[in-house]
Amino acid sequence: MYDRMGIVAAQALYQALATGATVEAAVKAAQQKMIDEECTDWHLLRMYRDTRPIAELVTALRTKNREKLRFTAPEQEFLDENNLVKVASRLEFVGRRRPLQRCLRALRETSDQIGVFIAGMGGLGKSTLAARLCTRVQTQRDNFVRVVLIGPLDEWGLLNKLSNKFERFADVPALLNEPKVSLKGRLQNFFAAIEKEHNQPLLLVLDDFEQNIPTANIEDGSLRMTADAYEILGAICAALEENGAESRLIVTCRYLKEDTLPPHRLHLERLEQMSSSDIDKICFPLDKEVRQQLRTQRIIHIADGNPRLLKWLLEVIQQPGLAADELLNRLEATEHKFRENILAQTLLDALEPEEQKFLARLSVFHLPVMEEIVRAISTAGELAVLGKLTSLSLVESATTYPNQSANYRVTTILEPLLEPVLSEQEWQATRQQAVREVYQVWCKETNKFCADEEAIEIIRLGLLAEQWEIAIRVGDMVAVDWANNSRFLEALELCQQILAVVQDYRILGSIARAKYNLGLVEDALANYQQALDLCPTDDLKEKSTILSNMAWLIAQQGDTKTAVSYWQESLEIDERIGNDLGKGATLNNMAEVIARQGDIEQALSFWQESLKIIEHIGEFKDKATILNNMANAIVNQGDIEQGLSLLDQSLNINKDVGNILGQADNLANIGCVAGKTGDIPRQLELQQFAVELFAQVKAYGKMATVLGYLGIADESNALVYLAQAIWLSLRIQYPLGDSIGLIFDLYTKVPKYDELKALLGTTAFYLCLIQDESYPKLQEFQIISIKMLLEAGINKGIDIKQAYTIWFVQQRLNDPEYFLPRLNQRLEEIVGDGWLFDRSQVSISE
Repeated sequence: MYDRMGIVAAQALYQALATGATVEAAVKAAQQKMIDEECTDWHLLRMYRDTRPIAELVTALRTKNREKLRFTAPEQEFLDENNLVKVASRLEFVGRRRPLQRCLRALRETSDQIGVFIAGMGGLGKSTLAARLCTRVQTQRDNFVRVVLIGPLDEWGLLNKLSNKFERFADVPALLNEPKVSLKGRLQNFFAAIEKEHNQPLLLVLDDFEQNIPTANIEDGSLRMTADAYEILGAICAALEENGAESRLIVTCRYLKEDTLPPHRLHLERLEQMSSSDIDKICFPLDKEVRQQLRTQRIIHIADGNPRLLKWLLEVIQQPGLAADELLNRLEATEHKFRENILAQTLLDALEPEEQKFLARLSVFHLPVMEEIVRAISTAGELAVLGKLTSLSLVESATTYPNQSANYRVTTILEPLLEPVLSEQEWQATRQQAVREVYQVWCKETNKFCADEEAIEIIRLGLLAEQWEIAIRVGDMVAVDWANNSRFLEALELCQQILAVVQDYRILGSIARAKYNLGLVEDALANYQQALDLCPTDDLKEKSTILSNMAWLIAQQGDTKTAVSYWQESLEIDERIGNDLGKGATLNNMAEVIARQGDIEQALSFWQESLKIIEHIGEFKDKATILNNMANAIVNQGDIEQGLSLLDQSLNINKDVGNILGQADNLANIGCVAGKTGDIPRQLELQQFAVELFAQVKAYGKMATVLGYLGIADESNALVYLAQAIWLSLRIQYPLGDSIGLIFDLYTKVPKYDELKALLGTTAFYLCLIQDESYPKLQEFQIISIKMLLEAGINKGIDIKQAYTIWFVQQRLNDPEYFLPRLNQRLEEIVGDGWLFDRSQVSISE
């Protein structure tokens, strides 16, 4: 079932239930609505039940004695009722999904644990997570009462806080102050009374619990809490456990050493840095200028996934009128203040010299690494101090899945303090050892391509350690993968970073491909030529690939004769070295170019030969690509039935091999065929699903193209689809010709006097201005842009000969700092709630 059908069913089902219908009646209403909306799978909506009747879930309005709606108070932005501990609000809270899930499981009524102990470096969001847990628990069980104690824990303060919270029940304060009963016994009686007699279970939060650990015990690494705090925490845990209480305990603390805790049944949760995607969500609402400073001042790198430090740094850069030097000084002061706040230097000074060296060696990794990797850069016996460093929160230790071995990482916030610990020779030797180990574990041992973030870490370490071959090999694999998924700008930036340190023919070939797709044709050809010149004589396979790619680029410029000569040379090499995969890819590319020239017969001959080779070597993904390309050519010839048959074959293969990008391509093309045969509803359904799949693999270029198709096919929602396509194209370095096409399509559908016409025209012209002069058909695109601008002026009654320039300047159509944000605003207004993808996941290129 596709999303659209699910939405139709859900809307009808919940509408019926909300107005007092029985579940059976609601299901029937939903099925009828699906039939009315021509959803072919309506019969799949079924309800399974036993013999018991299911009454209405909602009492209909104006029913006598109907329970009144209870309004929930807005969520506070403080953990405690005295507004002392500021935390992120529900709308500001991002990330921490897995820690949140694990902690909520521990806080369930059916859990065999009595609460959670949240540990981690200052600023990671322990109090915010505790507040979120309280909100979630109290939402699910609204009889829970929250009590928060901050900092030092003493018996009088605890009992006084609890007595005040439950003072309306006369028996509760008396139970807490019974003189001849132990603290544990009083707490047991207290929990029994509030839960069984008053139905008011307690959610007790002990925040900033590290204040119960004397400074001397932090410095010596023992992390023993005061005797009073130990006794009180032990009494709370024992009372909850022995009572089998419904009440729950949440503790937040910077340090965690398990053998210093009293006997307990607490879930221990160690927080690590926030992921880059979560940090992106925090930064997404910021102004463009602030986002730009985040990059230029390396603020994201400095914050290193610590939300509190990020917030402090953001407060600095958002102060108006700061000169560059002053801004830099304030950022450095803020970073230094944060290190003091988390006692970083104090903790480091308390370590033995060998412990400091171990910590420094571990800090070369910017990603969490498993113990196997840590062991590779450690000397004998050093792993024994890992527990101590983790307890002090100098090393982050966290898991993602149950029964997973812990991963370890040193926050980069400590880098300046650790720099003098090792000599330059020791640092370099550690980096070299580290990059060889992570490459072995992440790439070689798994026998598959590692995750993007792991690959980037290998490249970073490889360049620092001057392990060129490792950095280049992994960098080339990543760049090719990104280019295959339309992530051309990211591929370009990665290749530039590598080439700034070392020149290599493989990276030059990858950057050329990225540049071509971004419209930098001359640069791309120059890079391909450099790659060809630097390619070793014994690497014939790479030389063949470079020639084939150069041929494709040249063919797109219209020089088919030269392209064919390059392809022939590439094919000769492939024949000589037995590179069947390369030969198949080259024949496929040649076939596409020949098909565009109209020689379908010759193209099909090449495709058939390519298909035979690919089938022989068992490359099913490439086979699916060839079938897809053949289908498009055959459909354009008018043989719809044969074309659809090939597309179906291609789709089935892509499903079998899990190629989401290929499936999306197939669905988009099948949708186009449906549109050609007049079945517009099916085209819309298939291409909407294709957009969802493109979004999954972040193939934003192809997604923008399909959104353009939808804008042409669905007249009633054309503006919504085209607005999304243009919004996307402005963020992903979309090819100029395609961008102008989308803009022109929306321009023709906008009302005559709408200011959006002028914004679209000037944006199109601006895109032409910032392109390389060698871009194909650049002059043609400029003329289209100017015509749009002139027509927009005429529609406003402007005299083109006498007043056009004045109007152009007055409307600030010459200022991209104005018209680009204004266009963005108008596009988002047009789309409203109709987005088919998550905007926060789109990488913004400015």
